[in-house]
Amino acid sequence: MKISAAGRLDTGVLGRLLLAGCLLAAGHACTSDKGASTGDPGGPRFNAVGGSEDEGEGGAAEDPNLDTGDSVLQRNNHASRDGHFLQPTLTKSAIAKFHEDEDFEAEFAGDMRASLLFLADGPNDQGAFFGVTTRNDVIAFDETSGEVVWSTNIGDAPTATGVPCGSIHPLGIISTPVIDAASRTIYVAGAIGTDKIKAHEIHALSVDDGTERDGFPIDVTGMTAGDQTFDAPAENQRGALSLVGGKLYVAYGGHTGDCGDYRGWVVAVDTADPSKRNAWVTLGAGEGIWAAGGLASDGKSMFAITGNSTVGAADRASSDSEQVVRLTGMAHFERSEQNLYYPNNWKSMDGSDADFGASNPIYLSIPGSTPTNYVAAVAKDGHLYLLNSSNLGGMNGQVVDFRVSTSAMGVRTVPASYTTAKGVHFVLSTSNAPACGANGPKSQAIVSVLLKPGSPPSAALEWCAPLEGQVTAPIATTTDGTNDATVWYTNDGHLTALDGDTGKTIYVSEDECENIRKWTSPIAVKGRIVVGADSRLCSWSTH
Repeated sequence: MKISAAGRLDTGVLGRLLLAGCLLAAGHACTSDKGASTGDPGGPRFNAVGGSEDEGEGGAAEDPNLDTGDSVLQRNNHASRDGHFLQPTLTKSAIAKFHEDEDFEAEFAGDMRASLLFLADGPNDQGAFFGVTTRNDVIAFDETSGEVVWSTNIGDAPTATGVPCGSIHPLGIISTPVIDAASRTIYVAGAIGTDKIKAHEIHALSVDDGTERDGFPIDVTGMTAGDQTFDAPAENQRGALSLVGGKLYVAYGGHTGDCGDYRGWVVAVDTADPSKRNAWVTLGAGEGIWAAGGLASDGKSMFAITGNSTVGAADRASSDSEQVVRLTGMAHFERSEQNLYYPNNWKSMDGSDADFGASNPIYLSIPGSTPTNYVAAVAKDGHLYLLNSSNLGGMNGQVVDFRVSTSAMGVRTVPASYTTAKGVHFVLSTSNAPACGANGPKSQAIVSVLLKPGSPPSAALEWCAPLEGQVTAPIATTTDGTNDATVWYTNDGHLTALDGDTGKTIYVSEDECENIRKWTSPIAVKGRIVVGADSRLCSWSTH
């Protein structure tokens, strides 16, 4: 089924080039034909989320926190996955005057488990939100009215997995897509089938009308890596998609219940030539890459975190469980201590289902520290690790180990980071037993950790705030990069804004946005906060 908007006039080219990040200072040429697919010939093209496609594995690193203007092109806004949104109008005094946007009526059929995206220069030169459903619908919504601009269904959504576990029915698209503003393409991945999963497909759709790009869809089923073959029913695609250096990255893990012969996979597709594909797969059974936030990037490398072994691996020669790995280019992995990290208690983590990969990593910088750049990764058992992003360190090679929860099942989230005059903050939601002290929340919470510069840096608990209902995920806004820092999340359906330095409440919505799914985070767009829920989008602002 397809509902398309009327044909789009080719206007606003200059605005699209600026949005795509085609900066003369960066020395990149750009293409401007709105109808061009990612396979179109020409000079180096700069992706708003992916830099020059022609640089290859040996090219210069891109900016993982590239400013894309008003657009939100991927989960947590940046390839670093920092979840920081620059919003000049969202001062604390303005936030205190927030209210629901009652004229925004975005409704649809189905469940939404992914976070929203936004393209400022969307269909018909108007801003549009993009959402996906477990029914395999991809939907563009008008930014002002919420009306559906177009809707495309990528195929039947399975009503069961085909293996004896899994809890999402139907199981279509549950991951957050990624948008390439330069080629005006949205990439999505979903399970296809009727009574069970028959295929996992990757689609590339025009942001203007939802039509499929040449060379897509791609069926990952039967793809090989090493001696492994991708088994569609056993695999689940939950992690948000990434687009870096013209390469699309899609990660896979298992279903709830850890059944079937699944492994952790990262599939890479060259968007300039989608016939070029490659994959990396974990050594052992299980070891899924399933965090909702997907992969993080420093602009050149991709960082993934794996989960527990399902067979009780005896040694590292046969296992990649509980591990951070660095992938480059077409999902290439060079096995060395520089390119992997795992805690020395990995076996006990395997035995207690304490998935390291329950949350995605963040790439961040701590000015004044040596080194400056880190991969921040938090395990399900509450250990927050800071890793040297240039040398992950092998077994127990962390720079910092700080406990944010005392429970073996304490953390499954999509974290964020932001900077204030105090320093760099790492903020996350916890499922149980946050390390908030005697007077803090005892179960679910929003926790902010201050990362203090040094050689090595150190971590300290800054504040905690209560979290009820679904364990949703936070984001942060500032007006200029450091000032008016605000942490946003939904608390039992109520939009909540906290002072980023103190955790004190700035705003709680009176209205309730019902049926927001776990690990969903809002996005900040043009002074608005917008979040997706089952059957509707909810929006708040001072408008």
